[in-house]
Amino acid sequence: MALFLKRLRSRTRKLLGIGKRPKRHRDLKARFTHVYRGKTWKSSESASGPGSTRDSGSVRQALIALAQVVSVYDIQSVADLPCGDLNWMPTFLKQNPKIDYIGYDIVDALIAANRRAFPGYAFRVLDITREIPARADLIFSKDLVNHLLERDVWSAVANMVRSGADYVMVTSNSDPVPNIELPENVAGSSRPLNLQISPYDFPTPLYDDGYLVMWRSQDLAFVLDRAA
Repeated sequence: MALFLKRLRSRTRKLLGIGKRPKRHRDLKARFTHVYRGKTWKSSESASGPGSTRDSGSVRQALIALAQVVSVYDIQSVADLPCGDLNWMPTFLKQNPKIDYIGYDIVDALIAANRRAFPGYAFRVLDITREIPARADLIFSKDLVNHLLERDVWSAVANMVRSGADYVMVTSNSDPVPNIELPENVAGSSRPLNLQISPYDFPTPLYDDGYLVMWRSQDLAFVLDRAA
């Protein structure tokens, strides 16, 4: 009888889809896993693409931005999402050894590789469009939202706010051109995204270098209504 009930519950869960990841999550994970395994972004140094090479302009800007906000806002903990293959982040962490760091990524293989290569840091598989990360003083999100559909941008930022982080820093290009939607289901696709213009209209940030922008989480509370 107990075995019958167990099988019945299992079959019911399958029929109702309980416990399954929604298709949108599976598509997002599959897209970024394909990019990683297929080396879509074509960099000999980093699986995360040329924007993660240690001598790239975007990495130099990221190191400057992190150094400034950590000092000015007394940041003690950082959630890095997506962390990618952690090609350049150790430079910052060596300069700031007291930072409590955790790296998140949707690609299982990346997280497994990072755990082997960097046993001194914490890593976790996470889909920020559907899951809430653990609280950190700062959520640092370089080159994520430009790879997401508009609906997923809202969901991702909302979950960053829900985490209880004090500050959220994301890539937001200062280009005055209108925002456009991302082509759907195209591996590796991207476009510039300015979160301070329509349809996002985020408020004036605390930090803005034209590439990385930081807000207090409380100033982004309106995002929770848009993502509901």
